[in-house]
Amino acid sequence: MRLYIAGLYTSNFNLASKPFARLDERERQARLGVSHILESYHYVSRQTAVDAMRRDKVKVFLDSGAFSAYTKGVQMDIAAYCNYIHENEDIIEVASVLDGIGDPRLTWENQQTMESRGTKPLPCFHYGEDERYLEHYISRYEYITLGGMVPIDKVVLIDWLDRLWDRYLTDGSGRPRLKVHGFGLTTANLMHRYPWYSIDSSSWVQQAANGNVVITDYTSQAKVIYLPVSTSSPKRHDENAHLDTLTEVERAALVAHVEHSGFDMKRLQEKWESRWAYNCGSYDNLGKRLTDANRSFNAIQGTLY
Repeated sequence: MRLYIAGLYTSNFNLASKPFARLDERERQARLGVSHILESYHYVSRQTAVDAMRRDKVKVFLDSGAFSAYTKGVQMDIAAYCNYIHENEDIIEVASVLDGIGDPRLTWENQQTMESRGTKPLPCFHYGEDERYLEHYISRYEYITLGGMVPIDKVVLIDWLDRLWDRYLTDGSGRPRLKVHGFGLTTANLMHRYPWYSIDSSSWVQQAANGNVVITDYTSQAKVIYLPVSTSSPKRHDENAHLDTLTEVERAALVAHVEHSGFDMKRLQEKWESRWAYNCGSYDNLGKRLTDANRSFNAIQGTLY
């Protein structure tokens, strides 16, 4: 499974940036080791972002960013989006369709328009849409995306995804019928539960901003620990809610685990850019661990999860 780290260039975490320059050697290794990157056209359409990605010699999964534009009241130009894809083919691995937010027919029409302009976007089916659109995409494309999942309650989302994977996306043996990308997945069990071809997450930067490091290799299972470590975290005074308020045994074990991989816990506690690098590495590691962990979906087992 490919786990795309979302928003590295949107966050100005390119290799010529000030945050990168402030990293120590181990932290730089973590940032340089990121395998897959996703960026939103809404945020990286400016030339400075394009120049940074090209200078760093990366290829990105390009999301249209239609939802972000919609929430800001910005009207997106489909012709400009297509032109951007054509002009920057050297740095784009794959691009998704320009979504019609809340309008599955418009999303479908945009798919046709983009294809008529010579691009090959991945179609997108959103939570709550008429499943006939999903059937249409499955019958015509080898790689599709699922979106609109971020604000949905986890229990409700699992019911919806179980239905889709059982009824449409897998064959009789539970194997995927096509490649499926899940937009904005942040929960480890949702990553592990289904045989995704790819997913993306921006939790690396969100968790760092909240003063947390994301630990994904503390157990043999694909579990995620969000550990508050920042010296300015409001949780620092809450019992068992922060690195400094754990029991001595727990704290020592977690510090030893983090530092065994070459990171400096003091830097992680004091520097947000250090947490950025650590979290990038953690999610990249999680993606590698999940690559062969689960390539089938069993509806009965799913209901018992």
